[in-house]
Amino acid sequence: MNYSRYYLKILFAYLFVIIYVIVDNNPIITIMLVLALMSYHVISSYGIKNDLNQEKEDSVSKLLNKLNRTKKENELAYKRFISLSTTLGSGVLMVDYEGKITFANKDVTDYFKVDFNNKDYQSIVSLKSLYKFVNRAYLLEQSLREQIIFEDKYYDLISTPLFEDGLFKGCLIIVHDITQLKNAEHFQKQFTADVSHEIKTPLSAIKGFSEILERDKDISVKERNEFISLIFNQSIRMENILNDLLVISKLDRLDYELDFKNTDIEKLIKETSNIIKREIQKKKIDFSIDVEKCTMLIDKNKMEQVMINLLKNALNYTDKGKINVKGFINKDKYIIEVTDTGLGVKEKDYEKIFKRFYRVDPARSRDTGGSGLGLSISKNAILKHGGVISVKSELEKGTTFTIELPRKK
Repeated sequence: MNYSRYYLKILFAYLFVIIYVIVDNNPIITIMLVLALMSYHVISSYGIKNDLNQEKEDSVSKLLNKLNRTKKENELAYKRFISLSTTLGSGVLMVDYEGKITFANKDVTDYFKVDFNNKDYQSIVSLKSLYKFVNRAYLLEQSLREQIIFEDKYYDLISTPLFEDGLFKGCLIIVHDITQLKNAEHFQKQFTADVSHEIKTPLSAIKGFSEILERDKDISVKERNEFISLIFNQSIRMENILNDLLVISKLDRLDYELDFKNTDIEKLIKETSNIIKREIQKKKIDFSIDVEKCTMLIDKNKMEQVMINLLKNALNYTDKGKINVKGFINKDKYIIEVTDTGLGVKEKDYEKIFKRFYRVDPARSRDTGGSGLGLSISKNAILKHGGVISVKSELEKGTTFTIELPRKK
């Protein structure tokens, strides 16, 4: 507020009295003017004081309102930060300028099995890799990034220094669990190596036999035909591997969708069984089908491939005895069982047989031209249907693969 007008009025009043006294020094009027001047001065001073007090109260009130508003905004921002940290899916640590951990969300607590809150970061020295990173971030006061391993899990750590008016106020540590990414990277490398190995084998055979045919012009017709037959079989095997790899690449895609249609499951099983029935009969193996009629919402092509893979697998590992296919309704599921009396599988290998390129008997599978991908493709396709595939086996007595499919309507 501008108070100059009050002081000017008082100044003019004093000048007026002084000038009057000089010009016309009437004692009575002079006394009255002095009394009036004093009264005016007191009243003006009191008004200025009241205005100053009111302005002070208004300023204090505005300041308090501003502080309350700022406090509420800070509280709201903190609540949002806490809410975000709980849904972030990553660990969050906040260390203040004194080295005290002022905040740690549930994720980071679960990762390292430690309650971090209100502890000095020096107290986590037992978590060596995490401690080293936090210590560097705190001392260097700069952004850092590093990957660590803790209890066979991989974590990506990112630090961000916190400054206020140029002063270091602490640091924020974000912890991402990247174990799945690392495992996927490992599996991808392993899969690439396996693919290279599997394709190299038939390719080397084709190349070797071709070089013999090219080099030895005087080779007998019988031997030539044998080599040509071997080259043809190896090319078929390589073709099977590549075809199965294409199928796997499609099923692995997150955006891949099955073509669901109402399908007669009894008809599907019988038709696919007939495809390899002749091969089964050639090995003089008894074959039987007992399936219950049912119409289901499935991807016909993928289920045909599953059945062919399971039947071929049974045929490859069964030299005598029988192969049986059963299908029946069990409440809200349709159960398919493919049973053989073949080589069998060790219980410890139940999960392994669904892995890519895994073979119970590598020599036998390669002789039959198998790619080593059939069971992996089958499991993937069943999972895409929302079903389950399992195996039970006894060495030298046989194996049963069981498929449980939900009866979607």
